[in-house]
Amino acid sequence: MTIARIALTMAVLLVAATSGDAQSIARKANKAPSKPGATFKECRNCPEMVVIPPGSFMIGSPPDEPERRDNEPQKRITFARAYAIGKTEVTWDQWEACVRDRWCDGLGIEQALKTNEDGTPNKAFVDWGRGTRPVVGPSWFDAQTFVGWLNWKTGEDDAYRLPSEAEWEYAARGGTTTAYPWGAKLDHNYGNFGGPGPGLGGKADGRDRWVDQTAPVASFPANAFGLHDMHGNVLEWCEDLYDADYYRKSPEKDPPGPQQSSEVTPARVLRGGSWYSPPEYCRSAYRRANPPDVRLNIIGFRVALDL
Repeated sequence: MTIARIALTMAVLLVAATSGDAQSIARKANKAPSKPGATFKECRNCPEMVVIPPGSFMIGSPPDEPERRDNEPQKRITFARAYAIGKTEVTWDQWEACVRDRWCDGLGIEQALKTNEDGTPNKAFVDWGRGTRPVVGPSWFDAQTFVGWLNWKTGEDDAYRLPSEAEWEYAARGGTTTAYPWGAKLDHNYGNFGGPGPGLGGKADGRDRWVDQTAPVASFPANAFGLHDMHGNVLEWCEDLYDADYYRKSPEKDPPGPQQSSEVTPARVLRGGSWYSPPEYCRSAYRRANPPDVRLNIIGFRVALDL
């Protein structure tokens, strides 16, 4: 290769790297979007992020909310700073970009979806399609690997992470106080939900035409903060360990999350309900947890980012 060609190649690589990092560099220089509702994306396969404003809200549910549970005590929580959260759940396209970079465990997820807990083939396995549908199957540990990949991909210093449980509920409510952001009752025009029970299972109604499967992200209207699918589609991992009594004793300002789980086997928080969930599981205040290594086709995640 001639000296001239080497110089040209280096110049092209420098321009590509500079353009790819432009948004990240600008944000680090406090020039990135900071206005509530503003969106940005730091690489081609990075999740689109939405800026969430600082503010206060009542976490939990009032005593008269139908299907309320004891682990939903109300308490005023305040966030002193803005943060960003994924506009949608992480998609298959985004997950597979992480797999291609040899960070995420693509084979492990495929095997988990096709195999029962006892190691036998899962005869009920159906591939609903990939692309812009939410990735399903990642454990909490898998989600952490994806977050690590995002920080590596964008040159961040652990700025990307999973949302805390309080951040998730604040973002999901979007300033509302009802059981769901749109009102007191589940409405299939606003998400991909299961039937009313008893038990679990899919249902199609209104805009929700997906039965027993996920819907492509952003198939339903966004909430007041500009976020899609905070309720239904897939349950979403949060950063926090699960402590049933945490919000009775947590700090009111920027709660960091519990230091230990109230479960015998330490568990991590899941929020938002899924395509398989009855109405009560999809309420803004509903809390549940699973062991962090579980991989199920009703579980996905979205990411958060320190600004």
